[in-house]
Amino acid sequence: MAKFISLLFIPQEKNNHRALLLHPSFLGIFIALYLLNQSLIQSLTILKPGILGYSSEITVDKVISQTNDQRQKLGLAPLKYNAVLSQSAVAKAQDMFANNYWAHNSPQGKTPWDFFKSVGYQYSVAGENLAKDFYDTEGLIKAWMNSPTHRDNILNPKYQEIGIGVVNGILNGVKTTLVVQHFALPLNAPAIAKKSDSVSASEEIVINSEPEIIVSTQSLGETVVNLAASGKAISPLLISKIIGTIIFSLIVVVLVIDSYITLKDQTPRFTGSSASHIGFLLIILMLLIFGRQGTIF
Repeated sequence: MAKFISLLFIPQEKNNHRALLLHPSFLGIFIALYLLNQSLIQSLTILKPGILGYSSEITVDKVISQTNDQRQKLGLAPLKYNAVLSQSAVAKAQDMFANNYWAHNSPQGKTPWDFFKSVGYQYSVAGENLAKDFYDTEGLIKAWMNSPTHRDNILNPKYQEIGIGVVNGILNGVKTTLVVQHFALPLNAPAIAKKSDSVSASEEIVINSEPEIIVSTQSLGETVVNLAASGKAISPLLISKIIGTIIFSLIVVVLVIDSYITLKDQTPRFTGSSASHIGFLLIILMLLIFGRQGTIF
């Protein structure tokens, strides 16, 4: 067993001066294991809905605070929290869980404006941002601000009020937390927001055409509704990162050992440079570890 492990990691005559883990057949096994891991994650969401899930540290208070921080950077008036507007946001999140969809318009044809109207909120201008699969507020706001349509909602100078819905549940077999951000200018409200030249000021109702981002559960009154079963779910994103990190780290370690021994013994090599391979894999590893935590649509 010790000899076999040595052949796996250390270049020597018996493995043609190349660690076995760096041979194409073993690299193929690594790729197959990673793809199998991804397939198992997808299968679990179908066979055992709710086992996998995302956890986040995002709160309603932080979302509102950081949204207003972005507005104030441009001299815009901060948005005022409105409990009725939050009811429409919660209703929208509940509807997405109930009908298993992720979009601004429901399969039954409901638009965001139907949820505003259902709680009796009257507006002259309104907008919606949706979110899932993020685990911190900073990442959430950054993703929104990097998207022109989400950014336009956050920085729209016409909006005066904001409502947030943070709801836990199972969407497409995975436990998650949906966040719905509803913006509005109340009907007949006086214009108090400051205009900024860098922000467009359309007179039309603004809908964010992309809806994907994550948010966590913390309360602002009744705006947080827990529809998921209790218990900590395993994050599919975390599983993928752990498996991927282990595989790539192992390959990098073997490459380092291989390079050191090859240089030390001055073994002639007809293949590519191990140093370039190490650099390439380290870049992939960094992207895997620090990749974006959620997605926006």
